[in-house]
Amino acid sequence: MSTTMKNGELVNNSSSAIDQSTITNGIKITEFSRRIGDQLILYQIIRYPDRCLFIWIGTSSCDISNLAMTMPRMSSSSASSNEFLGTTLFGVDFYEQSLSLSKKVARRLGGQKQIYISLNLSNDADNEMLLGEIEQALFEHIRQNEQDY
Repeated sequence: MSTTMKNGELVNNSSSAIDQSTITNGIKITEFSRRIGDQLILYQIIRYPDRCLFIWIGTSSCDISNLAMTMPRMSSSSASSNEFLGTTLFGVDFYEQSLSLSKKVARRLGGQKQIYISLNLSNDADNEMLLGEIEQALFEHIRQNEQDY
């Protein structure tokens, strides 16, 4: 795990996978964090092989206030792989951002899995720059660990 000193604080700049021997049926859990502005943003990614991906993003309060899901559109026609169905399963805070991010992740990963995303931030964090940096850190992690997705 690599850390760097930023503004006098140690910040985890890499992901750490949980010991694979404790995971069954190929399920893999990865956790990492990024300091964005004055907030420490935590990420937990649970990968179910060939089925779905669950991504929780939040702060140290570790709550789950919303959940959005995107899945590929199943159609007998020759529909484009960029067509997705998405919905918010529960929650009101950041539900639009969670749904939007789940569609972006689905597109990035080729649209072959269901993507669940829960974005849990304080209500005063509703600014586009913070959300953009959160998204950028997630896609950087996906890019660096492409083989796992």
